[in-house]
Amino acid sequence: MSIDKHDKRVMRCRMLGHEVSFGYCRQGGTELPCRKIFDCWFETFDIKDFMQQNYTEEQIQQILSPPTPKLTSLYELIQQARKNAET
Repeated sequence: MSIDKHDKRVMRCRMLGHEVSFGYCRQGGTELPCRKIFDCWFETFDIKDFMQQNYTEEQIQQILSPPTPKLTSLYELIQQARKNAET
């Protein structure tokens, strides 16, 4: 199965509040799909099978892991900026 087979399917994104294509969800702004991909697409097609065919178990676990809290992310970005400013 081609990884872009379902990319043109469209549904309302619960996080963004408007329609998006599966291709948008699959790309997720990073190298991995959106963390909500299983929750949103399970009624449309066999998302579990699709993910198992196209991603490793490690990648799937990474997708399903809880996001880093925003405060922690902000702190890490500040620390990185300080480190870069020193060099």
